[in-house]
Amino acid sequence: MSAGKVLIIDDEKLLVKSTGMVLTHHGYEVNGALSGEEGLNAALEFAPDVILLDIMMPGMDGWQVLEALKQNAITRRIPVIIFSAREYSNGKALAAQKGAADFIAKPFEADELVEMLVNQLSASPDTV
Repeated sequence: MSAGKVLIIDDEKLLVKSTGMVLTHHGYEVNGALSGEEGLNAALEFAPDVILLDIMMPGMDGWQVLEALKQNAITRRIPVIIFSAREYSNGKALAAQKGAADFIAKPFEADELVEMLVNQLSASPDTV
């Protein structure tokens, strides 16, 4: 049985692949999207339990994706963890203010990310 379904939305293909491999090793079912638009479609089709979302992407950035997710009745309850290489001095506060469940700065330790996912999935009433 899967530990949960995780959608990774990031324009860095290698990061999506490597993070996906780590999460798959920990029992998660993982899907990746390489753009904001692709991520929104994947959120509807894949129905993830948690979304990992990068901020700095060409075209539709992570904040726009987060806003679209929170406005959609189907995706609004999915916890979104912002993960970004940019060092925000108030990243966690800004992410929470915009409706994200949590924030993690890249690069991150795999154990730290897995712990964050476990916390989000245990807090989510919709998790299978």
